Amino acid sequence: MTFGKYLRILAALCASASTAVATGVIVPLYIFPGSAPSCTAWAPLISAISANPSVPFYLIVNPASGPGSADSQPDPGYQGCIPKLKASNVEIVGYVPTGSGTRAQSAVTQDIDTYAGWTSTFRPSGIFFDEVEPTKSFLSTYTTYSQQARQAFNGGAGFVILNPGSAPATTYFAIADQIVTLENFYSDFSPSDLTISASSPAEKQGIILHDSPSTLPTSLISQLVATDGIGSLYITDDTQANGGNPYDSLPTDFAGFVSAVSADS
Repeated sequence: MTFGKYLRILAALCASASTAVATGVIVPLYIFPGSAPSCTAWAPLISAISANPSVPFYLIVNPASGPGSADSQPDPGYQGCIPKLKASNVEIVGYVPTGSGTRAQSAVTQDIDTYAGWTSTFRPSGIFFDEVEPTKSFLSTYTTYSQQARQAFNGGAGFVILNPGSAPATTYFAIADQIVTLENFYSDFSPSDLTISASSPAEKQGIILHDSPSTLPTSLISQLVATDGIGSLYITDDTQANGGNPYDSLPTDFAGFVSAVSADS
C-alpha cells in the first residue's frame, strides 16, 4: 500500500467516525411535569440534558394518551416545562397511538396536526407512533403517517420514531429515524433477542426495558452501547408488575444511567 493510499483510507475512517451518532437515551415521558419553573417531576431529566450535551435524548411527551382534543393546547404545566427540555441534543416527539394499524387514519392525522399546532416554544420536533403493526401489509399506512409527521414539523424535517415493540419487517427502517424493536420486562430480555443486520441497523434501533433492578445493569448497558452500538436505550426500575405504569416516574438512578450510556458511547 502506498503512503498516499494509506492517508486516504485513514481520512475516510476519521470522517466516518466523526459523523457517527452516539447512543441516545429514549425516555417515555408519561409523567406530568408539575408547574414551571420547578417542573419537579422532570427535574432529573432537565439536569441530565444539561450535564450531558454530547448524549442524544429522544423524549416522548404524552399529555393524554396523545395530545388531547383536536386543535387544543396542552396543560399549562407542559407549556411551561417543555421549553426546559429543549436543547441541541434533544428531539421531543409527541405520542400518537395507532392501534396496531387499525385506529382510524383521520384520528391519527388529527393527533399529528394537534401537536403541530402547539405554540412554537413548546411544540415537539416530531412524532412517536405507538402500537405499530410490524408486518409488511401495514407498511403503506405507516409510510403515510411518517410522511405526514415529517411535513408537519421542523420545516418538513420532523423526527419519526415507530414503536412496534418487536422487530418489524426490514422495510420499515426506511421510513423512520428510530424504531423501538424491543420493549419488554428487563428479566425477559437478552441481547441475543436483537436482530441486527445491514437492513435492520443497530443505530436505528431503540430498546426500552422496565422492571429492572434498582442497581444499574452496567454490563448490559456496555454490551448494548459499546458492543452492539444500539441507537437509543432506556432501562427503568419503574414497574409494570401487578398492572402498574412503568413510565410514570423516572428511574431511581437516572443520572447514573445517562452517565453509563455516555461513558460507553
